[in-house]
Amino acid sequence: MGLGHYAQPAKEKVATGAAKPFTTKSGLTGSVATAASTGVDGPGSGAYDGTAIAFAFGNPAGETLSWTFVGVRGVDDEVPEPTVRKILGTVRLVDSTP
Repeated sequence: MGLGHYAQPAKEKVATGAAKPFTTKSGLTGSVATAASTGVDGPGSGAYDGTAIAFAFGNPAGETLSWTFVGVRGVDDEVPEPTVRKILGTVRLVDSTP
């Protein structure tokens, strides 16, 4: 779930929450799940714990799309989960046909 930078290769340090239904302000419905790494250290891991929130949803064409936030956690300027969820709530489909 996007935590490779924070926990590779120690996958056992990542806790993943159950997917839950979520609807954005624009009416997109799908599932949202969270994951967090704890106790990350050593080369290749960045020596930071991380957090990820992923939202998977379908578009009218039947394709599965996703929006994911990945960030560092446990630091002074960590993006708080309520802020990430507020941003997630604004996800919408945009017609990109010229």
